[in-house]
Amino acid sequence: MSEQDGVIGRAGKWEKLESPARAAELDPLGTLRRVGLCRGETVCDIGAGSGLFTLAAARLTDSDVWAAETDLEILKRLSVRAKEEGLLHVRPVPTDGISYPLPDGCADWALLVTVLHEVSGKSSLLKELHRLVRPGGHVCLIEFQKKRTPMGPPPEHRFGADEAEALFAGNGFLMESEFLLGADFYCQVWRREGRPADGTRAG
Repeated sequence: MSEQDGVIGRAGKWEKLESPARAAELDPLGTLRRVGLCRGETVCDIGAGSGLFTLAAARLTDSDVWAAETDLEILKRLSVRAKEEGLLHVRPVPTDGISYPLPDGCADWALLVTVLHEVSGKSSLLKELHRLVRPGGHVCLIEFQKKRTPMGPPPEHRFGADEAEALFAGNGFLMESEFLLGADFYCQVWRREGRPADGTRAG
């Protein structure tokens, strides 16, 4: 479920995803530390692309990090890079962008980085996220602010923070935090309802 050709374009797709300006603003390692990803937690990166967040997550946790991606060529390159960096707990997951061949409740964290605005069946995706993320687990959503910014698609192609809040809140998630990433992006952290009664995090 990577960004569609109509917005990001096939030509130079890897290079666009790996843009130094994009990587600096998103700050994958710093952002994942900020949202609270911990060692020992499992991660599913939905629409992993070139793996900016997949690889950052794999540096923070020693548990499985699943990289789910529709573009098989991109996924192959990501897999090679992970092996070269010794991140052998990165697991490539080819997907059709509708369903994900992973067990129920397998993920402590799901990452959704600049993907949601491209998804036509957003409610279906949220149901799949609710299945994949364990009760009390989290979704880290990063999207473009819904305004014209130095990078990213036109404003009409974006999915704003208010729209995301309505979507997640209506599909079994509770917001824990929200903040801006530079001039272009916002980040929301959502907890899947069903946290254990004693308030501890399972797993």
